[in-house]
Amino acid sequence: MKITLTILLICFFHLFSFAQKKELYVNDDFEYISKTEFDKKSEQPFDYYLRFELDSAYLNVKVARYKKGKIELKVLNSIKNTFYKNEEFSDNEIFLINYYPGNDKCSTNGYKSNFKSKYNHYRRKLDKIENLKQLFVYKSDDGLKGFGNKIDWQSDINSLIEKTFYPIPYPCGGYLIIDSKGNYISERGEYCYSKILIDEIKTFANNGYK
Repeated sequence: MKITLTILLICFFHLFSFAQKKELYVNDDFEYISKTEFDKKSEQPFDYYLRFELDSAYLNVKVARYKKGKIELKVLNSIKNTFYKNEEFSDNEIFLINYYPGNDKCSTNGYKSNFKSKYNHYRRKLDKIENLKQLFVYKSDDGLKGFGNKIDWQSDINSLIEKTFYPIPYPCGGYLIIDSKGNYISERGEYCYSKILIDEIKTFANNGYK
């Protein structure tokens, strides 16, 4: 009896051990980091964390809300050919791409109403920025009506924007500012039009990217 009980306990222990999912930690470039590095307080107050349940592990992502980078010109050309068909481009073009992943816990009616109001408020200022080409792209059109009828949304053909800039579901999508050389800055997460966004676009327009 004691032997049988011991065997059952050992089996239960092994089953319980295998049932425990691993905790994996990665940085914003999806490189594995230690839990200590993951828990280290970010210097940027708006950075945040995401957690995903995988088949055999939990993936914890330390997200930088603002990300700078550079894409290859062939990728930028793909964006031009996909979304800006039959348009001519100059050597100092600036692209503002608004990305909407679809309804999630973040994209409330209040958020959409505020976005629509801010867009209407800043639209004239955006129109005055030379060589600015603005684009609104969605992964899912669920909830788009909440942004009003003045915004012309396009489907993310072949998931080009998602695969290039939003490989995981960041809350409420975000925006991209890209210059003609492929330099970009992206905000991943809830945002609205503001003076900060206008200033960032002007910085790119004046070749102030660093």
